[in-house]
Amino acid sequence: MMRFRLVPAVLLCACLAGLAACGDADAEAGGTRATAPSPSTTTPSTTTPSATTPSAGGATGDKALCDTVNAAAAAMKGSISDAQQANGAVAPADAKDAFTTFHRAVTEALVFAPDTDVATATRAVADEIAKAAAADDPIGTAADSGFAGLGSTLTDACKAAGATIDF
Repeated sequence: MMRFRLVPAVLLCACLAGLAACGDADAEAGGTRATAPSPSTTTPSTTTPSATTPSAGGATGDKALCDTVNAAAAAMKGSISDAQQANGAVAPADAKDAFTTFHRAVTEALVFAPDTDVATATRAVADEIAKAAAADDPIGTAADSGFAGLGSTLTDACKAAGATIDF
């Protein structure tokens, strides 16, 4: 019998809702888009053709990486909310799918990311989500992990880079 944990699911959803709600603030303030810059705005000496492809993997700067993480977290939160049953439980398979999709999107974005505090914090969050996705109880594992602290570190790193997120 699989054990469902209502409180961790609600707490995780609340954390992810905060992250998802902050994505438009940077765009309204004239922030960068989550897609990679066009070839005309990049320096030829540091840009490869694959780095200019508009995709999650094309996020090259800290602000773009923060935007990508924000979008991936919003999608993850949406998937978890959609999978939530009437009693508030989320089936482990649904949570694993949502966490795996988040991890894949963030990992692709990190391929071209420079080695910065934002990238380091993003990797830590992605690694923690990957551990939760591999667990028998993904929601409980995420809730019991250091996810909240890692999210705070990511929020601070993005803020220092000029991107506003609330993780």
